[in-house]
Amino acid sequence: MSRIQQKLAITFVLLIGLVLLVKSQTYRHEINKMSSDGSGSASSNNEKSNEGSSEAGHDNAPKDNNNNHKKAEQTIESCTVFNPHLHTFVDLRGLSSIENDGKPLPWSARGYDKKLNFTLGICSTAFKKSHDKGDEIKDSVNSSSIGGYYIDPASGKYVSIGEYSTTPVVRGKKISLSYTNGSYCDNLQNSKTGEKLRKSTTLLFTCDRDMLSRGTISFVDSIDDCHYIFEIKSPHACPTAAKSDDLAVIWIFLLILVAALTVFFLGGSVYRLFTRKPQITSVSF
Repeated sequence: MSRIQQKLAITFVLLIGLVLLVKSQTYRHEINKMSSDGSGSASSNNEKSNEGSSEAGHDNAPKDNNNNHKKAEQTIESCTVFNPHLHTFVDLRGLSSIENDGKPLPWSARGYDKKLNFTLGICSTAFKKSHDKGDEIKDSVNSSSIGGYYIDPASGKYVSIGEYSTTPVVRGKKISLSYTNGSYCDNLQNSKTGEKLRKSTTLLFTCDRDMLSRGTISFVDSIDDCHYIFEIKSPHACPTAAKSDDLAVIWIFLLILVAALTVFFLGGSVYRLFTRKPQITSVSF
């Protein structure tokens, strides 16, 4: 094998590796585009599901929690989730205290029709300091686990709307984060057990790649002043390609490169070994 043939072989192999990398990036871009384009239809689906949940009432909460636990098994790390349908990751840690040096990162939302100001934490507590002393929180809820709250205008106490969770789940094309076990709901009981229902919250995350800030949060609706729904628009809610796919492409490229170098250094020697003609020595008399 001549040097020109060796160089051509190496060039061909490197081109194959480059094509694999380009295809990987194109595949990632197509997935992200599909996710962004489908956010509108996902919004309508979520609205329908919210209407269905309001008709069913709060008695279906245990069943929903079981489904949440099953889907939460797909979570890779705290405040991240893997979409098995699109093979993408969503990392919400940039919206929480996890990537804020552990410092609380509360978000504020105005419930205009409720005339209440809500404060929420994403995957973390909404409080900047402890409020366990005295009788500051309604129903004596542990302040360190509160993921969202508002202040009761009548009593001036903090009202918990759910304990924070670090396990988001996939809801169609959107990501959902559920907070449960808040303060007691007024005049609402479980029809089967007779126990008082506790306040809960659902956070719906929408991808917005054009946003320059971390995100915005808005109050969507409440059900019987017991369950609250908020929407968070943020670039952190946008999916990215799976890390495992990137690693697979890198390993393939490295293997191809090693094979090309092996051909370059050993191919010529092996070729000369098998094509070498026997030397005939002439003997003069």
